[in-house]
Amino acid sequence: MRGKQERTQLYHGARMMASIITGTMLLLLVGCAGSDKSYREKHEVRQLTVVFLDEPSLHKELESRTGRQPVRLLHQMNDTAPSVKTLRGFYDYGSNTIYCPKWDFEVCGHELHHAVLGQFHPQH
Repeated sequence: MRGKQERTQLYHGARMMASIITGTMLLLLVGCAGSDKSYREKHEVRQLTVVFLDEPSLHKELESRTGRQPVRLLHQMNDTAPSVKTLRGFYDYGSNTIYCPKWDFEVCGHELHHAVLGQFHPQH
């Protein structure tokens, strides 16, 4: 009798394991099919002007357009010394113009430079 009971338990255990494996595979397949990670967001900017300026000219431009100071002291709650926040570029909504330093890709963007200046990488 004991042999038959062990075989029955093994059979049920194997069926349960097969069910778990099948369910897991189905979840993985559904997960792969349903998780399209592609992303696309399109914006068309018409009549955009890009002005490249050095830092002092950039600061003067901001002050003349907005009256705001380009350099500010910020006080952090956990820090006793203030930090200096300096303007590095800005966008003027009224004139649809971006003001930023030339060749500063972090501020103005590498691809924006290509859009404005064209091909500037050396050809190999």
